Amino acid sequence: MIDSETLPQRPPEPQRPQETEQPEARPEPEPRPQGRSAPQLPPPSEQAYHRAARAIPHRRYWWRPLAALGVTAVVFVVLNIQVMAPLMILGEYWPAVATSVSMTDPLNPADQFLGLGMLALLVPAVLVGSLVGYGRAGIALSALGRFRWGLMGRVAVVVVPVYLLVNLVLNLILERDAIVVPQLGAGVIVAWLLTLVLAPLQCAGEEFVFRALPMQMVGTWLRWPLIGILLPVPLFVLGHGYTGLGIIDIAAFAIVMGLLAWKTGGLEIPILLHTANNWTLFAIAPLIPGFTEQGEVTVLGFLLAMVPMLLLAAGIWWWYSRRAGLGLWEPQRGWGQAPSSARAPVPAATAAPSAARTSRPLSG
Repeated sequence: MIDSETLPQRPPEPQRPQETEQPEARPEPEPRPQGRSAPQLPPPSEQAYHRAARAIPHRRYWWRPLAALGVTAVVFVVLNIQVMAPLMILGEYWPAVATSVSMTDPLNPADQFLGLGMLALLVPAVLVGSLVGYGRAGIALSALGRFRWGLMGRVAVVVVPVYLLVNLVLNLILERDAIVVPQLGAGVIVAWLLTLVLAPLQCAGEEFVFRALPMQMVGTWLRWPLIGILLPVPLFVLGHGYTGLGIIDIAAFAIVMGLLAWKTGGLEIPILLHTANNWTLFAIAPLIPGFTEQGEVTVLGFLLAMVPMLLLAAGIWWWYSRRAGLGLWEPQRGWGQAPSSARAPVPAATAAPSAARTSRPLSG
């Protein structure tokens, strides 16, 4: 019997370290935003002139037209106090710079400076209001965010000769018996030069406050352009003091200028038509006493004002539609700033099919 102690012993197997089970890694929960999440900015998009404020991405729009209106009013009052009030006070002590009783004498430099200059101050007032309210002053000029001097120049080649013929030549012929050549002096020359310099700014000021401001205020809230075009018409009529046929003439002028601003996407054409009309009338006003006084308008005067304006507006409407590649009732749209920096590139896979057809703005 063999003793078990004499047998060779198998070396003990090395003990393997026990594998410990690792707990599965759980994804950490994403941190939750504290409070309400901030609303996302809407993507930029092309807009018509009356909706130009909507081309600028903002979280909220409802209060911006009110801010633009309030700032415009404050700036206009402040500018008038700083610029016009000193002249009126000076006129009390220095008769040479005093205004007339009517404040509409075309031979009085103070009348021309106050009457035209006061309205010209509406231009910076509206621009500052647009900058504060909407974040960009240029949208008051056009849907492209700038003033298109080239567009104005091309249209002026036709518009200016028409108004020179109608307002200068025809009125001088029709009013030849009433012509009185004033005695040329320093005051008359200064008044005439002030008229030629300030009349375009006065016309621009009226277009800014009666077209740009109300159209873009209402257009920020509503899509329909006609409301913003028609809303300021009664104020425009009351501000001119005409009666009878003159009311129809002024109301039609206001509506047509609003439609042209909507169609062409800016104020260039309305300012041009307004300036060409007023400039040529003011140029001969010193020769015909009472020529620029407002009130009753004759049938002939009504036709001389309405027919050229309507024909020119219709021609510009048709011409702009063809040149810009727009439908007859399609407005010019823009991004509210220069085209090179206005639109972010859109990947081809995500671009909308309709994005291939865009209007071609007429620029300077």
